Amino acid sequence: MNGNQTLLEVSGLVKHHRSPGGTVRAVDSVGFEVATGETLGLVGESGCGKSTLGRTIIRLHEPDAGTIVFDGVDITHLGRRALRPVRRHLQMVFQDPYASLNPRRAVAQILSEPFEVHDVGDSRDRGERVRALLGRVGLRAEHASRHPHEFSGGQRQRVAIARAIALEPKLVVCDEPVSALDVSIQAQIINLLRRLQAEGGMSYVFISHDLSVIGHLADRIAVMYLGEIVEIAPRSELWREPLHPYSQVLFSAIPVPLAPSQPRRLRVPMIGEPPSPIDPPRGCRFHPRCPSAMPRCRDEAPRFGVVSESAAGPRRVACHLFEVK
Repeated sequence: MNGNQTLLEVSGLVKHHRSPGGTVRAVDSVGFEVATGETLGLVGESGCGKSTLGRTIIRLHEPDAGTIVFDGVDITHLGRRALRPVRRHLQMVFQDPYASLNPRRAVAQILSEPFEVHDVGDSRDRGERVRALLGRVGLRAEHASRHPHEFSGGQRQRVAIARAIALEPKLVVCDEPVSALDVSIQAQIINLLRRLQAEGGMSYVFISHDLSVIGHLADRIAVMYLGEIVEIAPRSELWREPLHPYSQVLFSAIPVPLAPSQPRRLRVPMIGEPPSPIDPPRGCRFHPRCPSAMPRCRDEAPRFGVVSESAAGPRRVACHLFEVK
C-alpha cells in the first residue's frame, strides 16, 4: 500500500446468503485496506464473492460479522439515518448501466438526484452542476434531456459514473464497470476513471474478472477464491511473480506479447471445477484443484499473513507453502 492515509479498513468481514438449498458462504472472514487515492483491484472467478464483497463494503448488504471502518468511522452497524452523511463519500458504479439507471427519468433528473437527496444547492445551481458533470465524463450539455435508452452502452456507463462522482466521493466501488462494453469503449472508460481519480484524488475498489483491465488501473491487487482473499500484493510484484497457486493459475492464462528472445510464461493448469460455496472444502479451499497441494492442506486452513515487504508495500498470502509473519 502506498504511503497515503488509510481510507477503508475491512477486517474479518463475513456475508452469507441463506436459501432453502443451504447457506452460501459468499464472503468469509475477509480483510484488507485501501489508502487515499489508491486503486485496489479485486479479481477472481465468477461466483467467488467479489460483487457481494463490494456491495457489503458500501452497506448495500448487511454484514454478518466483521468490521468496516471508512475514513476513521466504524460504519459496520450504522443505522440508515447515521449512514446517510457517509453515503455521499461512498459510491458504486455497477456492471450494467441500463439496469442501474431509471429508464423513466431523463439524465438531468438522474444526475440531480444526489444533490436533492443530500440537499446540495438550489434548482438553478443543480442544473449547472449537472452540465459540469456531463462535461467531466465526456458528454454534452444537450444529453441532459435524453433518457437512458437513447444512449449507447458506453455513454450510459458515463452517465452512471457521473452520478457516482456527483458529490465528490472519497471511495468508489466499481463492480465490473466495463465488462459489458466493447474493447475500444472499455479503454475509453478506463481512461476516464483514471483521469477522474487524478483530478479528485478518490480511491477505487475495482472489481473485475479481466486481469488486463486490472493491470491498467490497480496499484495493488487482491485475488479472491471461494469467498476468501488468498493473496494481496502490489500490482508489479503480483504480475511478475504470483505466489499463491491459484494466483499462478490466473496470471499464467494472460496472453503476453514477448520478444523472440524472451522466455514464454508457462501455463499452470487448473484441476477440476470450483467447489460449491454452500459446502466448501475443509482446510484450504483451493486444495482439491491445487497442483501443489500437501496432506495438511486437506485439514488445516492456511493463515493469511505477510510473507514479504517491499517499497511498494507488504505482500500477504494464505498458503502452506509460505511462512507468514
